[in-house]
Amino acid sequence: MMRELMVRSMYCEMLGYEASFAYIHAIKLAQQGTVLEKRAGYLAVSLFLNENHELLLLLVNTVLKDLQSTNIIEVCMALTVVSQIFPKDMIPAVLPLVEEKLSHPKEIIRRKAVLALYKFYLIAPNQVQHIHGKFRKALCDKDPGVMTSSLHIYLQMIQESPDSYKDLVGSFVTILRQVVGGKLPLDFNYHSIPAPWLQMQLLRILSLLGREDQSYFV
Repeated sequence: MMRELMVRSMYCEMLGYEASFAYIHAIKLAQQGTVLEKRAGYLAVSLFLNENHELLLLLVNTVLKDLQSTNIIEVCMALTVVSQIFPKDMIPAVLPLVEEKLSHPKEIIRRKAVLALYKFYLIAPNQVQHIHGKFRKALCDKDPGVMTSSLHIYLQMIQESPDSYKDLVGSFVTILRQVVGGKLPLDFNYHSIPAPWLQMQLLRILSLLGREDQSYFV
């Protein structure tokens, strides 16, 4: 029943009507519900609240618990909400758990962990300076989705300091060759074009790396 009411509250918000009465119930649903109810609760929280909303602090312990769960769905839900909205001051509390997920056997968990770290890098770059080596591991991940997710972080870092990543030119070129050569799964194709958005991301990265030193591409 509460899940259905939460879905209706989300529709109200999307149509422009304030449903602030439902905010606390969204958090309670994420904390105490079944898996389906938790999904609705997490989704509602990500829609209703922003990173600075005071109610979001009530969700921190739930996120910590779900990140340590053996249920993959619960871990995915927690990583999703962390990558969308999470209090900046609470990043140190979840960072070790998110970092740990970079070595998870399930690729979807590794992928969501990379996206969560990308979010952390955007709002608090100093918090993730110590794990740049693990970003490189994600770039070489056997799952193309994890590798693709890591490019968001690299594009941001290279825009800020291209000289620090010149040694990765060869890796980016190799990935681009694999993409153009159709080495990725067909799921990445769009109208028979191999991963066009991934190609554009790689070309942006290479243009930044070669802008001041074209000898790398000669």
